[in-house]
Amino acid sequence: MRKIIIALFIAIPCFMTSCIKEEDVHIHNYGIVKTFYIDVYSNHWVDRNDLPYIYASFSAPEITKEVIENGIVVAYFIDADGRDNMLPYLLPYYDDNIGDYYYENVRFDVSRGKITFIIEDSDFNHANIPSHMSFKVATAL
Repeated sequence: MRKIIIALFIAIPCFMTSCIKEEDVHIHNYGIVKTFYIDVYSNHWVDRNDLPYIYASFSAPEITKEVIENGIVVAYFIDADGRDNMLPYLLPYYDDNIGDYYYENVRFDVSRGKITFIIEDSDFNHANIPSHMSFKVATAL
């Protein structure tokens, strides 16, 4: 019986260690951050009737293959007061017709050399086309 108990004390930690998730961790002692700004005007937004959102795409050479694979892209909506609001961000609106609030979800997509800003209403109707919006985009490696 004693041999069985000793074997269990040895075997249990061995089974437990095999369940540990191994991660490939890369530690950088430095970072290269590039920040740029994009102003979006009403004529930049694409409003297609077959989509429940509007979007505006821009060239962004700062978003390289290396940034996509090993870095990060963060975008902010800059409001009228000059505050940076990290995307995704919900813009609240009050609708007098229904007497209630609705929201527009402002988010972004990236691909190599390109960034797309997207606005979608919470009720999936077409979003309001704003006259001007400013965005700050930061890439880091």
